Amino acid sequence: MYKDELLALWNGINWKETVGGIYFTSHKLAKEVQFSFTGYKEENLSDIKDSLMIKLSTELETLDNFALQIIKEKLDDKTKKFELTDVMFDISGCYGAFALGYYAGESPAGELYLLVKFDNELNADRDLIYEVF
Repeated sequence: MYKDELLALWNGINWKETVGGIYFTSHKLAKEVQFSFTGYKEENLSDIKDSLMIKLSTELETLDNFALQIIKEKLDDKTKKFELTDVMFDISGCYGAFALGYYAGESPAGELYLLVKFDNELNADRDLIYEVF
């Protein structure tokens, strides 16, 4: 998928390409969600199938709810509310096809995010990834 197609599909703004990857902000679900394509350059984006991106676009709210359910099952604190903040792709495949990210707060090491990764068929991995930025 090309830059213009991605921005149109995700109602995206603020496209930024750096040596580390590609980033933009989406307003798809009436809220800001950060998209990151770590390790990608614009010419590598075609490695991500259009069908996956379109399916993700139509199923994002459902996947968000499912990921939140997984997070609630794994955490002791059932009262904390999480909101989707990031959709992450990594050229290394460390997030499967992609991951949904949720800001969990500050930790002594930095900002803590909980990630739920998904495969190309939009199946979630039930093991959480904890990342600090």
